[in-house]
Order: sequence, then C-alpha cells, then structure tokens
Amino acid sequence: MKKRIIKLLDVLAAIGLIFMGGWLVYTSLFNEALNTRMYDEVRNRPIFGVAVGLFLILTVFLRIASASKHRAKNSFINFDSDDGSVGISTQAIQDFIERVGKEFAAIKSIESTLHKNKNSLDISISVKVVSGNKIPELSQVLQQRIRESVRESLGLEEIGNITIQVHEIVGEPAKHVAEDTSIEV
Repeated sequence: MKKRIIKLLDVLAAIGLIFMGGWLVYTSLFNEALNTRMYDEVRNRPIFGVAVGLFLILTVFLRIASASKHRAKNSFINFDSDDGSVGISTQAIQDFIERVGKEFAAIKSIESTLHKNKNSLDISISVKVVSGNKIPELSQVLQQRIRESVRESLGLEEIGNITIQVHEIVGEPAKHVAEDTSIEV
C-alpha cells in the first residue's frame, strides 16, 4: 500500500513540475505581464515562495523514495550450488511466497517483504484472513508451508523468522462450522 501511495505522489509531483515548467515558459515567452505579476506576488507574499520551495523539496524526496523502492526490488539473493552461484531476485521470491499463500482458502490477500541478514533470510507477511478461521493454526501451517516451499523449490536453506501480521479479518462471521473445515490448503 505504501508503494502505491509513494508512486501516486511521485506521479502527481511530476505533473506539478510539468505544469510549473510550462507556466514559466509560457509567461516568459508569451505573456510578460503575467510573468511580472507572478514575480511580484512571490516577492510581496512570501507564502507563495515558501509553497513553491516546499513543493520542489517534496518532489526531490519523492523521487529519491521512489528510486530506492525500485532499487530494493531489483536486489538478488545469492547462494552457492554444486556448479557455481545462483541469484534469485527478491521480487521473484516475494511473488513465489505470495503464490504459496494464495493456496490457502482462508487467506483473502497476502503481501510479503524480505529482510536479508548475514546468515539468513527473514520473511514478513501481511495477510487478510477470511472470518471464521483459527488464526494461530492458520499462521503455523502457513509458516511451515512457506518455509518448506522456499527450501524445496528455490533452494534457499537459511530461512530465519517468518513473521505473519494479520491486517484485517474480512467477511461476515461464519456460523458455527465443524473443527476441521476452518483451514483449507
């Protein structure tokens, strides 16, 4: 969600910069009276200058935040195999983890984040759970399934902590159901 907000703000800031640039070109080349009036407003009312300055500073920070998020997506997890070294992009690992999580009928949506340590890879997972499921059991089964799948399919042996955060419980509370039907893989 944060990625989308940063991306939206970045696009809005870029549109604002294009508008400001176009305005400056237009008033400088085609409407000098408006250019002079604009300069006088900025000079006589500091709030306009402050607003433009803050907008420019915010734009720079948004560009940096957007670029750092993009760079983090393109990082790789490297491990040695019998024939050499293999690198898997963190985005590919996240996509894989999210596909594994979507195998569970009890999970409405899932997002994952990876944290590289010196000796292991920690995984943080945010989920929305369908109402009526036992969250402790679901979390334990999900953690085991992700750990096994990442080891078997991707060859990553050094999996550290798998942290699950339930951000929302969606749907109407289910009427009393049998014990074994709450968690489906």
